[in-house]
Order: sequence, then C-alpha cells, then structure tokens
Amino acid sequence: MKRNIIISAVAACIAMVACQKSPDTDMLDNDYLVYTNYDTGTDFNSIGTFHVIDSILIIGNDEKASYWNNNNSLKIVNAYRAGLESAGFTPVTEGEEPDVVLQLSYINTTYYFNTYGSGPWWNYYPGYWNWGGWGWYYPYSFTYSYSTGSIIGELVNTNAPTAQNDKLTVVWNSYICGILNGNNLSLTRTLDAIKQAFVQSPYLNKKQ
Repeated sequence: MKRNIIISAVAACIAMVACQKSPDTDMLDNDYLVYTNYDTGTDFNSIGTFHVIDSILIIGNDEKASYWNNNNSLKIVNAYRAGLESAGFTPVTEGEEPDVVLQLSYINTTYYFNTYGSGPWWNYYPGYWNWGGWGWYYPYSFTYSYSTGSIIGELVNTNAPTAQNDKLTVVWNSYICGILNGNNLSLTRTLDAIKQAFVQSPYLNKKQ
C-alpha cells in the first residue's frame, strides 16, 4: 500500500487513513488537502488509454443519482484529463475501449465512510456509477471521513474483473477537500489541488 498526503492548511476537512495519524486540526486553516493512494501491484507503464467521465456524480442525501454537468464541472474534468495526458496516457477516441476510466464524485452533504473491500458508499448509494455492469474495489485498506465540498477521483482498471467478487480494481484515487469558499466551491483552489494530486503521484508517469 502507498499513500501520499499534502496538507496546505485545511479548513473543516479531515481524512482518516488506516495506520496513519490524522492531521492536527489546530494546524489547519483555509486552504486544501490532497490525499492520493494507488495499487502497488499495478504497472502504470503498461496502461495505454483512458477515459474521464464527463459528468461528476453528486453524492448527497438523496437516493436518486444526480450529476454535475456545466462549465465549471467541465473545467474540473478537463483538469484531471490534462493530468493523465501529461503523465503519458492517451485519451480514447470514439468507439474505443479504454484501459482505465476515471470517475469523479462531489460530496454535497454529510459524511461517508469507506473501509477495506468496497468503494465509498458502495453498500448504501444505489446510483453509484459502474463500468459495463461491474462493480469495483480498492486493493488497499483505509478509512475516510468525507466532508462536504470534497471531490473524489477513482481510476478503475476496466480490462478484466478480478477474483475479488468479480469487481474491477481501483488502481489510483485522489481525495480533495478544503476547497470551499464559504458555501461555494472555489474553482481556482480546486484546480490547484488537482494539479497537486498529480504532482504527488509520480508513479503515474509513464516511462519514455
């Protein structure tokens, strides 16, 4: 298991990770936190193509799935897309099947917890996205407290189901919080945090 955390003074945002002490909230302030993790068994150099889902799934109290799809959400999607392209991955053209797919989610209200063996809110959010009918799982153990105004990115290997209950593997994930300005999302802070997620994930960079 490998994980990286960058804390740039976080407001009202705590990530609780297994075997790792939570940040001291007295040291946190008004900027963002970026947490990243990846599957150490994945050879990222062997991954060629990717696709980023255009709509961002909104996670809230409603059981019915809803999606964020406007100019601001597209800027976030494009920022992740640019990060993957900079790492050396190739976006798929229409009609092609990607090696990996990136799902983005926005936490609108409340907290959600995740532990070993399933995706966040897997057991109690019926609208959660899946790829080709498959579910997926994390091959590493952790526990999160997801706060309102957080963005989560999950990079899923779509090539084949695993032996883990016929689920696909999340090979990389990012968790960004502390990006609210009052009750509104700070787009500038969010885009900076997305760049940081890739900066602290050098293992994604494909060897030339």
